[in-house]
Amino acid sequence: MGFRLLDDYPRRPHLDFYRGNPLPFYGVTFDLDASALRRRSKETGHSTYLALCWAFHRAMHEVEGFRVRWRDGQVVLHDRLRMGMTVPAPRGTFTFATPAWHDDALEFLPAAEAVVADASSGVDLTRGAAPDFAYYTALPRVPFTSFAHVMLPDADAGQPSTGFGRFREQDGRTLVPVGITVNHRYVDGNDLGALYEAAAASFARAF
Repeated sequence: MGFRLLDDYPRRPHLDFYRGNPLPFYGVTFDLDASALRRRSKETGHSTYLALCWAFHRAMHEVEGFRVRWRDGQVVLHDRLRMGMTVPAPRGTFTFATPAWHDDALEFLPAAEAVVADASSGVDLTRGAAPDFAYYTALPRVPFTSFAHVMLPDADAGQPSTGFGRFREQDGRTLVPVGITVNHRYVDGNDLGALYEAAAASFARAF
């Protein structure tokens, strides 16, 4: 994936400030209305989990802060983010899958389902380590109200991590809890607010 240098990066003082903190990761949890997305997934016969990841990833591309990284002493902005996700593996374990991103869900979903099926035949935890990734997981049996991801070992790492929890029905809507962890060196509260709004709109549009 391509990237460009950000010579006039407005958050450079904040990045420098949080580079002095050895644990700059933090997270938030919120609900999204997944009614339209879940319904569309069922209509088309595609994985709801993959549809959630696709719709959230689409929204994430709209907010530059989630594509900013530290590279060789410089601030860069990636054109796109790749996707890494946890998927079931043999004997009750999990593995990582890295389906290729596509702006069209009906192109992405069948191709991603094939990648997931192949990845699920074994365990390979080496996929998706590059800086231009965003990570996804799901706890479909847990109706969580907060979620803490495992922190990345490199404090400069900017890959956001997102988890989806158990659906719940409320006032005729299907809600899903979403927990996301980010690096304060690149992402602040304004970015998270923009992502929440973009994700809510993306879920409502479905595909």
